[in-house]
Amino acid sequence: MTKILHSFQPDILAHLPKPPPIIKLPHTPLTPPQSPEVPGTPDVSNLDLNEQLGNRQNLNTLGDALVGIAERLGKDAPAHDVLAALKATSMEVHPDSAARAVMGARTTLESFIKSLGLPLPNSHFGISGLSVAVLDRAQIHPLGNLEGALGWPVPMSADDQQRLHNLALNYATAPDQPTVKQTPGSLLAYLREQTTLAPDVLGDPVKTLNALVSSPAAQQLGKSLQEGMQHVATDSSAMDHLLAAMTLQLDPESITEANRNLTAGFDLAHEDHWNQTADKVVQALGKHLVANGKTSPDLAGVAAYLLLASRAPVFLIKDIPSTVTYGSPAWVNLAVAATTIEAQTPGRVASMTFAEVMLEAESAGLADRSVTHDAQREALIDWGVVQGVLVKKADHLYSAEELAALLSEFEARTASMTSATQVFEKELPSRALKADTVLKERFPGLEALYDKRLIHVSYQKRRPWGDVFYEPGPVGPHSLRDIVMMDLQGPVRYSSSDSRIPLDKLNAISTFGVLESFNQEFKAAINEKKVAMNTAIRHLISQLPLEDRKNFELGKLSFFYNQSTTLSTELIPIWGNTLHPKEEPLLVRVERGGKATDYEISFKEGSIRSFLPNRAEPKTTRNGNVKCETIAFSPSKGGSSLRKEQPPTDKAVPDSFNGARSQLIADAFVEHTNFDDEAILEQARGLTYHDKNEKRANAISNFILELVPFYSAINCFRKGKVFEGLSHLDMDLFGFVTAGMSTAGKMIKIAGTTASAVSKGARAAKVIGMATFSALNPLGGLGDAAIGGARLAGKGLQFLRNKATKAANAIRGATGSYDVLKAAGKGHGTAVIGTYPSGNVSLQTVAVFKNNRWYHYDPIKKNVFGAPIKNFSRVGASSMIVRATGSNNAAFRHLLNLSQSPTNAAAYQRGLTQGSPFDLPGFHVHMSSEDLVNIALNNHLAPEQMGTLVREIKALRIEEAKLVVSNLKHDVSAPGVIFTDVSQIDYLARTDITSTGHCAGFSNLMALAIMLGKEDELIKNIKRAAMNPGDIQAAEFIQELHNFQMIVGDRSAVHMGKSFKQQNHLEIIDELTNSPTSKTIRIVTADHAMVAGIKVEGSSTSWFFYDPDGALVKFTTLQAMQEGMEKVLNSGRHGKNMNPYVTDKGDKFFETSEFAASDMDTVNDVYKELLDAAL
Repeated sequence: MTKILHSFQPDILAHLPKPPPIIKLPHTPLTPPQSPEVPGTPDVSNLDLNEQLGNRQNLNTLGDALVGIAERLGKDAPAHDVLAALKATSMEVHPDSAARAVMGARTTLESFIKSLGLPLPNSHFGISGLSVAVLDRAQIHPLGNLEGALGWPVPMSADDQQRLHNLALNYATAPDQPTVKQTPGSLLAYLREQTTLAPDVLGDPVKTLNALVSSPAAQQLGKSLQEGMQHVATDSSAMDHLLAAMTLQLDPESITEANRNLTAGFDLAHEDHWNQTADKVVQALGKHLVANGKTSPDLAGVAAYLLLASRAPVFLIKDIPSTVTYGSPAWVNLAVAATTIEAQTPGRVASMTFAEVMLEAESAGLADRSVTHDAQREALIDWGVVQGVLVKKADHLYSAEELAALLSEFEARTASMTSATQVFEKELPSRALKADTVLKERFPGLEALYDKRLIHVSYQKRRPWGDVFYEPGPVGPHSLRDIVMMDLQGPVRYSSSDSRIPLDKLNAISTFGVLESFNQEFKAAINEKKVAMNTAIRHLISQLPLEDRKNFELGKLSFFYNQSTTLSTELIPIWGNTLHPKEEPLLVRVERGGKATDYEISFKEGSIRSFLPNRAEPKTTRNGNVKCETIAFSPSKGGSSLRKEQPPTDKAVPDSFNGARSQLIADAFVEHTNFDDEAILEQARGLTYHDKNEKRANAISNFILELVPFYSAINCFRKGKVFEGLSHLDMDLFGFVTAGMSTAGKMIKIAGTTASAVSKGARAAKVIGMATFSALNPLGGLGDAAIGGARLAGKGLQFLRNKATKAANAIRGATGSYDVLKAAGKGHGTAVIGTYPSGNVSLQTVAVFKNNRWYHYDPIKKNVFGAPIKNFSRVGASSMIVRATGSNNAAFRHLLNLSQSPTNAAAYQRGLTQGSPFDLPGFHVHMSSEDLVNIALNNHLAPEQMGTLVREIKALRIEEAKLVVSNLKHDVSAPGVIFTDVSQIDYLARTDITSTGHCAGFSNLMALAIMLGKEDELIKNIKRAAMNPGDIQAAEFIQELHNFQMIVGDRSAVHMGKSFKQQNHLEIIDELTNSPTSKTIRIVTADHAMVAGIKVEGSSTSWFFYDPDGALVKFTTLQAMQEGMEKVLNSGRHGKNMNPYVTDKGDKFFETSEFAASDMDTVNDVYKELLDAAL
């Protein structure tokens, strides 16, 4: 990809304002619903789709204008010129956009960029980068990939999808009105009847779709569906349900269908579509939908677009060359690129051109390796089926051996085609160029004489009796260049009357080696081109539709070529007839099953075309004095075999590239093109003065050469004329796309940047968009595709993984912060992370508490969605640590010890540093720490897998620690608060991954440290030990702390033998508020231990709260303590994650006891070493 400025694009996009919601809601809090099961519903009276489309067009206009400035000013433009251009250049503001009301019909680029909240670019690099950002953003439809609720991070279950489908079919605006089901053409036609569409809109599927979904009737339907599903009401919920219902109405089969290539019962990978163009497949889908009553004829294109936008947007890419057909190698690269781009920016690919997709392929493939890997596997499987390398079956049924063989065959075929391309692009050896090299080596400084005809040649002869005499050689005079090119075999004598000619040196040279070297190289080059052309013809055969391939594989073949003669008008005609060279195409008649089909194979055109059976047969026609003949051609190799019809084989799909029949046909074409034509050799030899004297010039004129089939075809290939019309890019016969030096200046429009001169040169011969494939791992069953009981229809596994990964990264803070919870909390109320059951696993999610229920939160779109979460369990202060039973904990430790043994250490370390989590059985990115541990307990993992698992557990727990710290800090942040983070979750992730937690030990130890004024030293020791657990002193500290936890770890021991009482959070706060003296209170939940206290020192009073999972918090004011403690124990994010005890009446309480220094007398002196250690 040439968008080298993408490296800073995220920073630019981060400043761009997010699109407003499609359906605006009042900014008032949602009131509780009348029915406990039905959430509040939005006001859908104000639809902003047209506004967002206008905003999108503004970005396009801005991007185009920036491209123009960058091209006009050049890469060395000074900052003041760039800024002046931004101020002087105006742009049209789209009438539907939000900016129109503020800026009017036109504004300057400077003003518009500032309105986006972006800094003004002051360099060519900055302008180019901004153009990349805004043009990329403008390609994304405001509604994304149009899948609506079907694209939620947690997909609807199959039952919910069926219910939504039924609600839509039975919808009517009034009881006496027809339902959607009763409307011919169903839902799209139903909306069409109630929407006025202009002819220009109806002719464009995207415009039609925009108009239909933004109509009042569609808005009302979406609202009704959301209410009927009893899903949470949000700004986008009505549109989400509408789009999902539209898709399900067209494709109800997707609710249960697992085949990614099946869309509405239409098989995108059907043999009828093999080697067909994308637009033909799209048209076939539209006809299928009409034939099955899914839509009306005038909306067939709209329906096909709606389905493919989310299922297979590769078919919607604009300006795909006609030679890039389904199942071709070029389609593999296009499909992989489209999938990886779409995974990063859903809804973008359908707005892109072929050139744009291919230029971005490389960087998109690097964005998410797992998505790229899955995209490659799916694209190669489809290719393998079309090419007869694989038998068609479900993806998960292919074995590792089958996929390895598939990849090997694809790479071998790609290598042969790449080699052929390189051969075609090479010039034939030139005797003149070789002579020029020799001249410069042998006669430097005499360049002015190289072409001066000053030399005569004679051959030395000897008479029978021994006398030497000289016989005249080729008639001269000759130049030095002539002498070197002729490379006459001696003994030869050179003479000249010009003293500048170095005769002594010239006569001392027995041979220049030019002729022999040229002859060898020319022969090798011709043989290379024969092999390359053979590869090209076999490739063309493999790209035919299946029935045509079978014709070539099994039919009786007869070959012909066309040749014309211009007849003389002289009295004796035979003396003046002119026989023209035969035409380049080879005609083939195929007879199979009693049916004849004629084909024309043309390398020059890069095609094999079929015709009615009347062209490939012997015949003669006249056009004036030009006689045209179709002449039979009999190949010298395999002719008898080709002339016989073959019986059908067991193989349903022939391997047309590697098959013996294809090889013989390609050989026949190579023979027909006559690579050994003398004219080609003479052209490469070049002309000397002697050649001209022999009157050979006419035989090698460019006119004659252009009529030699081989020469004209190769020359055409080398000049990049095989395919025309692919804007700014060159494509060869094999579908390899390149950008030459001549197009580099135009790349900014496509790629968003003008590369440096070095970058342009480096890219001049680079193939663009070719995927680099790695080993293909088989799918172990349906795997994650059935998460939640639903299939992400037609998309394949990588889309689900991508959604999960994005959501998980936002949850875990992989992007650098936990702003996700902050954002959710601001817009939707309390947000927490938790888990919910799905099948046999528990999945992690962000949830928002709304209307007394927990709902899923999409951290990417920043919105809640769907039905209330069943059996939601908050992941918080206590449950971050794996609460395994003793036996499970011991079992996990045992397995870990085995994997780390000397015998297994190398493999374990390899998994720790390089392993992929997707190689773990049942792995999913939404898994909690406990689920990850269960992978080890429930499966027999290899040491390498165990290393990978440990890395994932450690990374997840470290991120979980950050979340607990963030939640706690959020709850207590106020004037008069001192916050010191110190999390046992982070500590144990680094020191003992098998631990079930040290909260009892940490709480009692911190209580004593605070009492003695040693809390800061203890915190430092905890952190130092975690950062360097291998240090001797740190290892001793870790072991002693473990020993202490073993003593105080159970429910009774945590209180150190003290009696405890039951208190709610208000009673604890009251006790801390009213205590006249220093006091420390242990606070114990059903699975966690903490401490809080008051310190009275003279006239100074302060308070503290310590949660081992998060931090030590000190309060210097009573108000800060009271408000902070209420939140951490009850209403805040931290409090929501608590797991207090609950009475039979549902009242929550904690077990509390007062800590005293003397409590430590009940244990040994281990704790003293922990407090006094100096790490």
